[in-house]
Amino acid sequence: MNGDIRRGLAARPDCGASLIETLVAFSLTVAVSAAALFLFVLHQRLARAQLDTASLLQAQQAAHLELRRALRAAGRGGLVHQLPGQTPRLEVALEVQKQVRSGHAVGSRTAAEGTDVLVIRGVINGPLYWVDEYGFDPASRRGWVVVYARTPYGSSQSLQMLREAGEAGDDALLLVSGDTSGVHAVVPIVDVAASGRGRQRRLRVEFHADASRGPLTADFLSMSSGGSWPVGHMSRVDRVGVLEEWRFYIRPPDPESLRGSQLAMARLYPGSAVAWRRRSANLTQVIADGISDLEVTVQDKGEDGERSVTVTSTARIGEPAAGALRVEQSAASVIRTRNLR
Repeated sequence: MNGDIRRGLAARPDCGASLIETLVAFSLTVAVSAAALFLFVLHQRLARAQLDTASLLQAQQAAHLELRRALRAAGRGGLVHQLPGQTPRLEVALEVQKQVRSGHAVGSRTAAEGTDVLVIRGVINGPLYWVDEYGFDPASRRGWVVVYARTPYGSSQSLQMLREAGEAGDDALLLVSGDTSGVHAVVPIVDVAASGRGRQRRLRVEFHADASRGPLTADFLSMSSGGSWPVGHMSRVDRVGVLEEWRFYIRPPDPESLRGSQLAMARLYPGSAVAWRRRSANLTQVIADGISDLEVTVQDKGEDGERSVTVTSTARIGEPAAGALRVEQSAASVIRTRNLR
């Protein structure tokens, strides 16, 4: 009987797994799970990087579109021209502040350290209005122009922007001389009076050219041909326009709000450090997020007398130490300017 028991125990198969087998199975499970998790994280990072790249491309396209539009209007109205025999002043219409230091002021805002600040002046967003009547009193340093909705040549011109500039006050008026080609004056608007209807609607725009009446007037007059009211060259005015100044700069990131760097534009009264209409919101008009650097280079005149401007932007998402999580991309545009001759 004992022999039968021993034969039964020997014939019975093992039940369960040994410790070594359990450890091997567990190790294989962990390895497969880790590989699957690694692949999942990798694909997730790749997908996020592709989305970030697409976002940066879109941001750079928006940034360069706005920069091209503004640069093509730089100096519009003949702002770089001086009195006969004087050298044109390119910096009046187009100025590049290279690799600015920390805390560089853009009005009451600051630009990111090591980036360029692009300053553009000209009749950018509005028309150049044809003038029907003009008068100037040298004794009082006051003058006026009359602009009709219907030009002397039979075409129509919208008076809205000129009317709004007069109602707001302090806007700069660019007057283009009809006596000497290219000669101009920049003065503050004092008042605007509207009358008439339809095509007979007209605006009488009053201005003054007395630099002692305030710093804005002095800033405006400094951009005139010769750096002051061009006496002897303004007995007749052909056209006028609202002169604008825009500054494009990089806003530094804000760790508290988790906001990254941005390309922004600021509108100021031309030649001054005062926000347009004295509203701080006009200093932080964001064009694109994620733009971390702006570099602007102005080339010399070509054979046709035109200048070209190269704008290079760098867009970045993620911290520099993040390695695989950082996406960086650069883009460049070459813009030919026609108003800087």
